[in-house]
Amino acid sequence: MQFGDDLKIKLRVRLVLLCFAGLILGFAVWFAAALKPVLAEKKFFTVSGGDGFRDVAEKLEAGGFVRSDLAAKMFFLISGSAFHLQPGSYVLDPGDGVPKISAILRNGEKQTVKVVIPEGSSIYDIDEILAKNFVVGKGEFVAWAKTQSPAIEGYLFPDTYDFFLESNSEEVAGRMRANFDLKAKPILDKDPKQVTRNLILASLLEKEVPDFKDRQVVAGVLLKRIKVGMPLQVDATICYLKEMAGEKSCYPFSSADFRANSPYNTYLNRGLPPGPIGNPGTESIKAAMSPIASAYWFYLSDPATGKTIFSETLDIHASNRVKYLKK
Repeated sequence: MQFGDDLKIKLRVRLVLLCFAGLILGFAVWFAAALKPVLAEKKFFTVSGGDGFRDVAEKLEAGGFVRSDLAAKMFFLISGSAFHLQPGSYVLDPGDGVPKISAILRNGEKQTVKVVIPEGSSIYDIDEILAKNFVVGKGEFVAWAKTQSPAIEGYLFPDTYDFFLESNSEEVAGRMRANFDLKAKPILDKDPKQVTRNLILASLLEKEVPDFKDRQVVAGVLLKRIKVGMPLQVDATICYLKEMAGEKSCYPFSSADFRANSPYNTYLNRGLPPGPIGNPGTESIKAAMSPIASAYWFYLSDPATGKTIFSETLDIHASNRVKYLKK
């Protein structure tokens, strides 16, 4: 009988241990799943002064960073981060997982974000890029830029920057202007009498033509038109007008677009627009300063290839419009 009782006890112990192991395994599976994100994209996250770890965990769940605020609370307690989460603004990637997110919130260092400003970006494009990366609020950069005199459009060098989250527009523009002075100004200063003209022309070339050699030819065409008093008729200036009016898409054009009463309308006005229509890179500036003379008076871009098609006469240009633009 003693042997039978010992066996029953051993079986019961094993059963309890097995159940306990099952509970631990089940908890581990739930815990791991509960800490997984709901969303995948990076998001802005704020820890306010006075937020406790429970508040932070609930915000993480509400923002889609974790599936369960309870699991986040438990992790904060287990990891020792619960009472060391620092107030501040962060950009968090849910895919990093709670351990890394917890470390970021615990360290509380002011975060920077890598921002790419493409060549040709206007102040309106820059505003959108900065807002998307949580550097400044949407609309803030444009609103600030419009108060500046002289205008800063054209003087914000396109490049890759590391900006602090929640910067102010003046700080951001200051960085970009300093970069312009470093990289673009020395090139423009080689022709000191035509700095403004060359910068404006470069901003047109940046938007209109992708190839450097073609940019040089187009620069020659536009300068030749200016010389004889012929309107430039640069479509990119119409796009800029639409940006200024708050329109999100440039194309298609309407007949009213070409009648817009603005000095930037190069269909109605002769000569260059009064200022740059974007912020060109160094290659466009160099092309503007080294125009190539040709017999051409007209050009267009083939939508299929991006290649620039040149024409010597209006008849040939009209034929090319039908051939390449179906117009």
